[in-house]
Amino acid sequence: MLAPANDSSLPAGPWTLKLNVQDWPLYEDEKNGLGPHLVVQLDDQPPLRISSNTEAQAIAMPELSPGSHRLTVFAARPWGEVVKAPGASQQLRLHRVARNPSQLPSSGSPQLIAASPSDLQHSEPVLIDWLLIDAPLQHLRDDDARWRLRVSVNGDSFLVDRQTPLWLKGLKRGSNAVQLELLDGRGDPLNPPFNSVVREVVIDTSPKPSWQQASLSAEALAALSGTPTPEPEASGAVVVEKAAVPQPAPPEPAEPQATEIEPPAVAPETPAAPVSEAQPEVAKTEPSPEKPEEPQPAAETRTPSPASMGEAEPTPATSPKLTPAPSPVPAPEPDPSAAPAPAATASTEPRTAPSSRLGGSARDLVSSDGSLIEAQPKGPFGGLKAKLGG
Repeated sequence: MLAPANDSSLPAGPWTLKLNVQDWPLYEDEKNGLGPHLVVQLDDQPPLRISSNTEAQAIAMPELSPGSHRLTVFAARPWGEVVKAPGASQQLRLHRVARNPSQLPSSGSPQLIAASPSDLQHSEPVLIDWLLIDAPLQHLRDDDARWRLRVSVNGDSFLVDRQTPLWLKGLKRGSNAVQLELLDGRGDPLNPPFNSVVREVVIDTSPKPSWQQASLSAEALAALSGTPTPEPEASGAVVVEKAAVPQPAPPEPAEPQATEIEPPAVAPETPAAPVSEAQPEVAKTEPSPEKPEEPQPAAETRTPSPASMGEAEPTPATSPKLTPAPSPVPAPEPDPSAAPAPAATASTEPRTAPSSRLGGSARDLVSSDGSLIEAQPKGPFGGLKAKLGG
């Protein structure tokens, strides 16, 4: 406060209050209503709200009544909540005609300044907030309560021991009585009658202020916070940064090119699958023409001559080719191709069936390696012929 000075006497008539506001934005417009502001409270008179630095430099005040008065100035948010930071409030004691100490609380004693409910609210929830000056500290240790605040709403009361704003619901439509009383640690009134205030709250259908709407636009939020211009500039700067981000995007197409090289590496693997080639081999399309081309060798294998048995030995060489054919599992055709395997065994049966010449069982005439067992010559000279090679 630049003027007047604390504990000064003022002449009769209107006077001017001069303030110097620092580190607190003041704002108000027709669209968003009242923003951060200052509250000038003279005794228990209705508060005066200041919303511009120009107005704060010279505030016209009404004439003081004879006696002593308290002038309190504090910073407030758009909804009337008191800013309780150090340096956010200040109080002057002013006099006119003569001093009257009984009109003021003792110097340095706790004082209660009711900030809300106020003229800013006509709908629920209702803000209950206050400012304490020279109140003793508490909650530094257990059982150090030095003060209490009793809040009464339409006759119902409760106690508060912390300087925290409250939002109340359940008030009736029309006039509601709200009383704030500052008590000491034992529950007795503290510095009466200065610390007992009664306010009227009228709940009606008046339009809600912008800060009480269901949602706020970015512009309204910036205006109510006291910084309407910096945020749009900051948002524009962000857009420029976002636009600059796509510039390093060109190297990204190089990555898909590297991925395109990989599919050719996979492509040779698919034709390399031997299943498709094994299927024609299993189908035995080639052996079918071989049989008509060489009908005579096929007839020779049917003769039980020992010479033909020697020639039949190459046939097992072809049988191993048939055995790997059924190995490929994925192809369904290898199963019928396995049928030629018994055919190979059938080809071996003729060489074990020279029964017409040697007599006896064919199994008795074949050794374990598949060769024929030569018959031993009979008669008294059988052994001599064997020794002589006859």
